[in-house]
Amino acid sequence: MLLMNYRERKAFSMSLIQTERDAGKKQSGRVDHPVLAMVGVGQQLWKNEAADRFVERLRSQDISAPPSPQGTADSAKDLPEAVWLAIQAHQGEQFHTSKGLPVIYEVDGNGIWFFRGGKRVNRKLTRTQVELAISRCPLKSTTEIKDIIDYPYLFAILMDRRIRGQAW
Repeated sequence: MLLMNYRERKAFSMSLIQTERDAGKKQSGRVDHPVLAMVGVGQQLWKNEAADRFVERLRSQDISAPPSPQGTADSAKDLPEAVWLAIQAHQGEQFHTSKGLPVIYEVDGNGIWFFRGGKRVNRKLTRTQVELAISRCPLKSTTEIKDIIDYPYLFAILMDRRIRGQAW
């Protein structure tokens, strides 16, 4: 163990005190704390998506990208909205899976609950997942959307003439 004499201890103490004073001083217009220095960084990334929508997207385990900054209204962007409106209009009607099994659905906010045999399937399909499947249309088989929950039921809806109309 090193022993310091009185002068060395005093000099060491004074240097510590001076270091603490210097650390407490702020230079004009500059924030020394690294987290506080980041205030406002990246705000352009969130200007196109409300906080509530972002949280909803996270909670739904949505893997899609946030909304793009371009506000152009072309037919590719209108298609998911048109299909969603058709889905809402035909809720409660009976659809059939590719194996011929009857299925009914109910739109609840930004999601769909499916019913088989009068019982609700225990997972809610989100609108974002529906839009992901729409982006892959026209579909030839259920395996093209196998990564989406309740894909046999979603396939039944999207490939039905009542929903797709003339879109695909």
